[in-house]
Amino acid sequence: MTTERRLLQHLRLRLTLTYAAAALAFIALIGGLSYGLLSFYFQTTTDLALRSRMAMEFVQLGQPLPEELHRANLEWLRLSQVEWEDVLKARFKDDDDDDEKEEKYKSSAPGVEGNALEALSNTFLLWLDDQGRYRVLPVFTPAGFTPSVDAIRAIQQGAPYDLRTVRTANGEPVRLLTYPSHSEGPTLYFQTGRPLTEQELILRQLLLGLLVAGGGMVAMATLVSWVIAGRAIRPVQATWDRQREFIANASHELRAPLTLIQLSADVALRQDTPDDERGELLTNITQETRHMNALISDLLLLSRVDAGRLSLEIKPLSLGALFDAIREAWSRACGERGIALHIEPTTAVARADATHLRQVLIALLDNALRHTPAGGHITLRAATSGRRVTISVSDTGEGIAPEHLPHVFERFYQADTAHSRKGSSGLGLSIVKALVEAMQGEVQIASQPGAGTMVTLTLPAAQL
Repeated sequence: MTTERRLLQHLRLRLTLTYAAAALAFIALIGGLSYGLLSFYFQTTTDLALRSRMAMEFVQLGQPLPEELHRANLEWLRLSQVEWEDVLKARFKDDDDDDEKEEKYKSSAPGVEGNALEALSNTFLLWLDDQGRYRVLPVFTPAGFTPSVDAIRAIQQGAPYDLRTVRTANGEPVRLLTYPSHSEGPTLYFQTGRPLTEQELILRQLLLGLLVAGGGMVAMATLVSWVIAGRAIRPVQATWDRQREFIANASHELRAPLTLIQLSADVALRQDTPDDERGELLTNITQETRHMNALISDLLLLSRVDAGRLSLEIKPLSLGALFDAIREAWSRACGERGIALHIEPTTAVARADATHLRQVLIALLDNALRHTPAGGHITLRAATSGRRVTISVSDTGEGIAPEHLPHVFERFYQADTAHSRKGSSGLGLSIVKALVEAMQGEVQIASQPGAGTMVTLTLPAAQL
């Protein structure tokens, strides 16, 4: 495995772990909130029921009711009364008249106190002395339960009441609320409790379900993260491969002229080389040097575009004035090749960089000139359509085969190797595409073998 591939696999693994960790944190947050909310609900409802039961005991004994028990009792009675009314509404249908319904309601409702006692049937209450001994034998206590002496000691040390969770000899949890009495004589301690076995079982089952479901979701999230990470690094892999191919092609393109320059220079330096041959060798050296200089300039231009450091001066540009300047420079070159150049007048105005748009058009005209035989013609035109300006360069040349057409904008791609011997490096159209896209434009090409080629540029329109 190459170093680049190892780095990409490491990057994919890190992305996968990051995505999976984020999924795990989210699942843990949701699961923790669910478990915490249910646990909080169980505890608050249990404590409310215990306080209400204690409040009823105080009321029945005629003792002053502490403020917190009074509030808890009112809240419990309100909740239990709403539940009782819902039962009654469901039991008695609307087909009874109002008087009969009211009579049934009164006869069926056992009263607020009876309703609350019915709702608190799973609690128990103990009367204890200061040593935690029963003053009145309880009707019901959980198996293995003994009164909490520690709760009594806490009240004796100054606490107004005590609320804690204890465990029976069997290990079952019980929630206990302890209050002292305010009657004359020895202080009694009321201890009301409620078993939490069912609640603990529900919470344990919920926790197990969360762990199983959460583990499955984390495994699924990890698998999905691996796939997503693979897709995320594809552009990086493509860029890496393209950069490596670009460097390899550039090295190849530079090696050929350098080799030719070196050979020509070696032959020219020989003492037995005739003067006329030496002149030809020096001419070859000069030509190859110019070719290398142009190639290096193109490579530097593409590298600046790739790095986002290309300096552009985007402003409204009159295409009519630009076309007039191009006509003066290219009419003679086309005439010498026996090719007619048609540049249609235009009033279109585009938002573009004048220098680089001129470079783009010259590259397209040069490409058309090299592939159009004598007797053909080249046409340059522009038109405005809504917020876009369309510029096209068309020729009646040899055209491009369909299998080559999707690759003509790739760097160093040459559909016809014969033209590479004429000084083409295969960077012309790739530079055109890079410059047009840098100016927020698009470029397209259409061609038919034997009929010609049309390159179309689309740029933002502007007004002078």
